[in-house]
Parts: sequence; structure tokens; C-alpha cells
Amino acid sequence: MDWRGIVGELGRSATSARALLAACLLFPTPLVAQIAPPGFGGLKHVRWGPDEGAPNGVFKITQTRDGYIWLAGDALYRFDGISFERIDWPAGAARRRVEPTGLLASRDGALWVGLGGNGGVAMYRGGQLLDTHMPTPPASIGPMAQAPDGSIWVASGRFDTQLRRLRGGKWESVGEKLGRPEGAVMGLVIAPDGGVWIALTHQGGNSGALAYLAPGKTRFQLLPDRVSGRPRIALDPSGALWVSDGTGTRMVRDGHGRVPARAIQFPSAPNVRSATLSFDRQGGLWRTTASIGISYIPSAAGATATAYPFDAANGLTSDFSYDLFVDREGSVWIATETGIDQFRRASATQELAIPADPVHGLALAGASDGSVYIESNDTLFRIAPGGAPRPILKLDGSNLSMCRARAGGIWIAQNARTLHVVGDRIETAPGFPSQGTSTHCAEDGQGRLWVAIFGEPLVWRDARGWHHAAGVLAQQRVWDMIATPSGGIAFTGRPNLTTLEGNRLTLRQGFGTATMIAAGTRDIFLSDDKGLVRLRDGKLARLDQSRFPWLIWLRSLVQTERGETWLVARTGISRVATADLDRAFQDPHAPLPRTLFNSQDGLVSAAQHAGFAGLQSTVAGDGRVWFLNRQGAGYFDPATLKGNALPPPVTIRSLTSGGHSWRDPGSLILPPGTRALDIAYAGLSLAVPQRVHFRYRLDGVDDGWVDAGARRVASYANLGPGHYRFQVMAANNDGVWNRSGAEVGFEIRPTFVQSWPFRLLCAAALIALLWLAYSMRMRVVASRIRLRMAERFEERERIARELHDTLLQAIQSLTLRFQLAVDDLPAKQPGRPALLQAIDTADRVIAEGRDRVLDLRSRQAADIEQVIRELIARQGFSPDVEICVAINGTPRALDALALEETGRIAGEALFNIWRHACARRVEVEIDHDASFALRIADDGVGIDPELAARGRTGHYGLAGMRERARRLRGSLVIRPSADQGTELLLTVPGGIAYKAEERSLLARLWSRG
Repeated sequence: MDWRGIVGELGRSATSARALLAACLLFPTPLVAQIAPPGFGGLKHVRWGPDEGAPNGVFKITQTRDGYIWLAGDALYRFDGISFERIDWPAGAARRRVEPTGLLASRDGALWVGLGGNGGVAMYRGGQLLDTHMPTPPASIGPMAQAPDGSIWVASGRFDTQLRRLRGGKWESVGEKLGRPEGAVMGLVIAPDGGVWIALTHQGGNSGALAYLAPGKTRFQLLPDRVSGRPRIALDPSGALWVSDGTGTRMVRDGHGRVPARAIQFPSAPNVRSATLSFDRQGGLWRTTASIGISYIPSAAGATATAYPFDAANGLTSDFSYDLFVDREGSVWIATETGIDQFRRASATQELAIPADPVHGLALAGASDGSVYIESNDTLFRIAPGGAPRPILKLDGSNLSMCRARAGGIWIAQNARTLHVVGDRIETAPGFPSQGTSTHCAEDGQGRLWVAIFGEPLVWRDARGWHHAAGVLAQQRVWDMIATPSGGIAFTGRPNLTTLEGNRLTLRQGFGTATMIAAGTRDIFLSDDKGLVRLRDGKLARLDQSRFPWLIWLRSLVQTERGETWLVARTGISRVATADLDRAFQDPHAPLPRTLFNSQDGLVSAAQHAGFAGLQSTVAGDGRVWFLNRQGAGYFDPATLKGNALPPPVTIRSLTSGGHSWRDPGSLILPPGTRALDIAYAGLSLAVPQRVHFRYRLDGVDDGWVDAGARRVASYANLGPGHYRFQVMAANNDGVWNRSGAEVGFEIRPTFVQSWPFRLLCAAALIALLWLAYSMRMRVVASRIRLRMAERFEERERIARELHDTLLQAIQSLTLRFQLAVDDLPAKQPGRPALLQAIDTADRVIAEGRDRVLDLRSRQAADIEQVIRELIARQGFSPDVEICVAINGTPRALDALALEETGRIAGEALFNIWRHACARRVEVEIDHDASFALRIADDGVGIDPELAARGRTGHYGLAGMRERARRLRGSLVIRPSADQGTELLLTVPGGIAYKAEERSLLARLWSRG
């Protein structure tokens, strides 16, 4: 769709409504907010009714030091700016169904709740309501107040003389003692000096009285001032006492306690019998009516102050308004029958004197004297610096353009006439020579007035009259136009951006649909669907939407002497520092901080849509930034734009887990097995609660601070037992952080399976399983070793049988035959001795063969000591060598295979001692324990450690010993002794070393301890 074809149909006549609607669809605008009634134009109104979760029937409202708004209705509620939370009595409490009748926020941060039904007074602390145990409480608690000394004063809400005081933690009845006059107490106020004011109504409610207890006095004194109906009282910021009754609202005592020198009184609205009152920080007086909404007097001390009404027709939650309160940030809160309302100072002010004209649109121009001119509904308004809009001229609005005149004032260009307006003076000249629709005008540095006519060439006017553009300039089609800071003109159209400096024309293309062309203090700016473009010194630069999406489709830009740049867009109005904007153009990584103003700041509409060309904002001589919108015109006053410097109080609202919730938790111990929980928190800045920003972290879980944005709940899962600390901090609507924040500590107790005893049991069970696995493995290994050894011994026995049954038998048979042959030879036969000698040798061979066959067979002895002693005897040590054999533990029979290998190792060791050690003492220790151990030591010449570790080249005795030990899955250590000599230590697992029956016995002994 060609947008030029759409806007070409636009005009300033009623017949353009259909085309205007099309342009609105192409360039949508924000939803329009309701315009405030007179007197409330500088205030932002926010309401919470039943649809927003507000409770019904709220008649008391206050704020505690932690920032919560507290409401009394059918129950007690607290409000954090987002959600309402009902506060009930603890389960099983005797007064669980008693409704609150009064609220007091004391200076120490506690909340005191007056109760009906003889409930007395309760205090909120530690997340729950606690009874203060007032003795014989009255039927209903009325007004409450706190004195400078910290004592709490409580008046009965009935027609009696009861007055209670809580001092030093004890309740005392002081009504009769202090001579409290009769009547129901409608108001109770304590002055900064400790004086006590009470307002009373008598039976029937037609008359009342004021009484005062001066500091240090012991009796109340009735004031002579006459009051009627049900009077209410309040102190203004100066300490003066005001009363509101059936006749109106007036000051009865000044800040010094004297009758005011000048009577200040505001009449009451009809049918108002009782109106609560309070003063805001600017001295404005607010009143409820309980029947017809509220009223507001901007300056109660002014001689000509006016009371402005505000009711349900204007957006109040209900005309039945009961109570009001001014919070720590200056907002005024109203309690009504169906919810609560908030009024606060708005950043933007909609000027009600300038009407809306959504069909034909509004035009705007600023003059060099600081005046601002706005045309709406065929009326020209002038706004002098510091002044209010005044209508100065009735116009024919068709085909009208407005722009600044360099000689002062403004130009109004029409085809019928051209007007030069300076102040209130108007000069008339002939109109431009065309019946087309003018979109905008601009005067260049040479004094030429240029007018853009849609669909036609430019026209311009100088001292000689009107002229049509010629040449290339005549071919340009112009939609919007501005005067440049350098004295030229610039306009958008086809092509997208054209500048005319003197007689030099520059055409630039390649832009998207332009919705704005504006002049800064030194630059030209253009906005389209891709971002913001700056033209400086003939060079273009762009801030792309990928960096700053909010810079697309701007409608206006204006720069002030304060170093601020205001950007008007369809989503709101942004304020940035001009230096930051320049830096963003120069550095592709530079940020562009902004302050966004939208409906939450009082904007009823951000901008006119792009179907209307011409200037959309300007800076007045008083510094106010004026802008046009679909509801008329509004402005910002930077001099009064005060940021919210109060860091928001931060609180932990609740911790919820497993269906249980702990309100205002301190230090908690959570049930064993808790895995998931939710932590709700609040940042109690109530000016714009939607803009409160949070960061939180849970020590031990979060690596750093989590940016939660506006989210007010932190959820965690898969938590284990341990101690945790949750911290949260918040920033208010202007980015002021409360970095101290709030925190809550909690402990998750372990379940039995998460406890240390269970872990120890698991460790013991694991050790037992490992030991069982090890034992089973050793049994398998021992079984395999025995199997292999049995196979070897069976093979050896088979070889021994074969040798005995074949070779030895054959040799013996052969020897007998030789013996028979020798016996037949004569004694003197020469060869007979040689044969006899051969037969003797054969006998020795047979004997040795029998010994070897015996060695090949399995040993039958199972006593290792016997084997060792046989080896010692066979070795033939010298008698001078002392040999000691020691047995430790109960001797056990060794497995035949282990006995064989152990004996071979011991034999090799004893042989080496006999041959190489030159020892004089040999010690043999045999240990029968869970594992079998054999130690053989001597005091000989010792052994080289390198030789003990590696053995001698070409000799295999030590290597064979280690191989035998490995086959037994044992360990063998050969090392020099500490003093001298050599030590051998062989260790074999009991599962391999001992016979099966010995192993069973050992297991039984271990099980018995």
C-alpha cells in the first residue's frame, strides 16, 4: 500500500474522515486515557476495584513503615501496589471472626488494629495478628493515635466516656480520670507537642463538640467553637487544626493553638454529614464525603481557593468514600465502598483549555519570544511563557499551516490569506496561489516563506510576493518541511529527504516511510520504520531499530537548552540526554539511557498520527515542552519533574512450600524432604508499582544476582538439605535502588535417607558389600589357583607313576640281569669289577630316581613348621649358626598347594642364606592370622637393594620366588634389615593359604568378635 496515496486524500474538512481512519490504521496510536476533570489535570488517578481484586467496603486505610498499604473492611488486608492479601487471625484464635474497626501505624513500624465485638486491640507482628489483651475492652474501638512519647491512645466508638492508653506495655483506662466529655469520638489527633484533640458527636448526630487536653494538664477542656453533625479533625503541615462538619471545612486553631487571624472556610457539599480530611505535601486539602465522591482544594491556604469534585462519573471506584491517607511518596489514597483510589502528581499535564480535534488535527508553532501558538477547532491559542492558553483569533481552519517567523511571532499560511501573528497582533497578506492542501511551512534564513502543498510544487513568498518553485525543485513532492539550524529548509517526500541551503539543492534517497522530520540545535533528524537518522555537516548516521527498537516511527523530536532531547512516539514520550544521543551515533556500542513517559505518567495520548504533517512539539520560553496529541495538547515542565528519590522498602512477603505458607518469614526450619519452594517478595514503591525492578539470589544455588524485572516470585526446585539465604533488592520507578534489600534464611532438615547416620549405614553396607565381593573374588581366585595347582600335581603324579612303572622298573630289571650275569663270571675275571661298579652306580641312579618320583608326588604333610624344620636340617647349616623358629597364632593347616609353594620359597631363601649370607643367626617366624605370613631373617652380610629388587642377571632364584608368591596372590618383600643382614617377608591371603575347614573356622571366629 502506498502511504502517499492515503495521505493525499487528507484535508482539514469533515469529508476526509475515511482517509484519516486509513492513516490511523497505518500509524496506530496508543489507547486514549480518560481526561481528568478540572482541578485534577496535573494528577494521575489509578483505581483498584473488584475487577482488580480490591476488597469491598474499605473504610479505613493507612501505611506502615515497611511500605504496605493496610485496609480495613470485612477483614484486614494489605496491598503492595500489585496484589491484595487478606490477613486472618491464626487458626483456632478466639477472635477469628471479629472485624476491624480502626487502624494505626505506629512509628516503630507496628500495625495496631481496633476491633469490634469487644475484641479490643490487636497488633500485627511476625506475620500474624496478636491480641494485646486489653482488659474489659469496649464494644467497639474508634479512632486511635500515637503520642510523641510512644503511648497508644484508643477511643471508644460508642456514646460513652471510655478512653484507653497503652503505656509501658500496660493498658490503662483514662477517660474518667482525664474528664473526657461524653459523646462518640469521631476524631482523635495528637499534636507534636503532645496535646490531644478529640472531636465528638452527640446522640442523634445533630451536634458535636471539640475538646483539648493540653500537655501536662489532667483534664480535657471543651472548646467554645460550635460544630455540627459528625465532625472530623486533622492537622495541616503547619500544625494548624482543621475541622470538617455539616457546615463545611475550616481552620479552628493555627499552628500555635490560637484562633486564626483570617478565617479560612470551605462550604460543604449538599447531603454531606461527615467528611474525613487530610493534607498532601503541597498543602492541598482532600475530603471524602461518604456519599458524593471526594473533593480537592489545591491550596487550602489560598484566599481564592476552589474545591474541585471527583466522583464515580470521573472514574472514582465509588461515590461512597470513607477515608484517605497520604503515603511516604506523596500519593493520596482514598478508601471507598468498592475499592481504593490513588492520586499522585503526574509528569505530563494535559491542557484542558485546548480542545481535541481528532478529525482535522491540531497545528503548533513556537515563536522566538518563547510563546507557543496552537490551533484547534479553528481557534488560535497563544500560550505566553509561564501563562495559560488564551484564544486570540478565530480562523478558517481549511488548508492551514503554521511555522515560526524569523522576525518574531509566527506565520499562518492559507490559500485565502497569510497571517503574521506577533503576540496578539495580526498582520494580513495575500494567501498562497493554490487551492491545494498545505501540509507545512517554513521560513529560511533569507526571509523566504516556503509552503508545501500536497501533490503540487513548492511555493514561496518574499517581499515581491508569491512564487512557484522551478527546475529540479519544482519536481519534488513535499509532505513535511522544517527550517534547518543553518538557515535552509529540509523536507520529506519524493525523494525521502531533500535539503535546500541557499540555492544548493541536495536529494537523498534510501529511507523508509518517514513519519518525522525535525530540527535539533545543530542537526536534522528523520525517523522511519528502520530507526532514527541524523544529518550533521552533510553526513548521515543511523540508530538502527536492532539497537533501539523504540526509535522507529517517531512523530517528533525537540532538543532543549537543558541538554535534553525529547522524542515523541506512538508508544510514549522518551527523554534522553543529548550528549548520550550524540555518543550513541558515534559509538555503535554505546547505550542510550532513557526515561519513558506513558499513560502511567499522565499521558492521555502520546501523539497525533502520521496523517498530520507539521510541527508536533516545541519548547516554550519558560522551558515547558509542549506536544500535540489526539486529545488536544499537553506539556512537561522539566523544572517540576522531580524524580522519586526514595529507595523502595523491600520485604519478603511469604515463603510457600508443599502446601504450607509462612507470611513475613524470619528464620525458618522447613520440613525434611523439602525440594521446591516459592518466595514472594515486594518492593513497596507505590508511585508506579508496575515499574519496580527486582534482583535476587539464593546463596549456594544462584551464581550471581538474577535480574527478575518486575516479577515478584522466585521459584526453586531440586533443593537438598542445608542452610540457605535468600536476598532480594529493588529499584523504584526512577531507578533508585535499595541495595540493602531484604533477606530470609531457612534450613531444610534432612530426611532419614539424607541424614549422616543413613550415610554411615550406607558406607558400612558398601564396605560390607565390597568385603563380600572381595571375599568372593578371593574364593574364586583361590579356587582357580587350587584347580591349576591340582592339575599340575596330578600331572606330576602321572609322570611319577610313569617313571616308576616304566623307566625305574626297566632299569631295575636291567640291573638284576647284569647282576645275574656278573654272578656267573669268575671272581678273577678282568671285567667283573667294572661291571660291579656299574651295577652300584645303577642302584644309586634308581635310588635317586625314587627320590625324584617322591618329590613329584603331593606332600601329605600339612604342617608348615615341619616343612621348615626339614628344610633347615636338609640344608646342613654349621653348628655355630643359631636357628630360631617361632610360631605366632594358632597353627592352621595350609592348603597343599600353598604349602608346596611356600616350602619352595622357604627352601630357596634358606639355601641363599647358607650359601651367601655368612650368617651366625637365622630367624624364622610363622604367623597364622587372617592372612598367612612367613618371615625369614638373618644377620649376615646383607643384600644390595638393587639386587633385591631386580635379581642377578642369569640367576632366577629371586625371580622364581616372586613368581610363586604371585601365583598365591600374595606379596613377597626382600630387603636389607634395619641393622644388618637380609629380611624376607611373604604374605598370603587366608582364603588361599588355609585349607577349607580352617577358613570356615576363621570366619566363625571373626563373626563372634
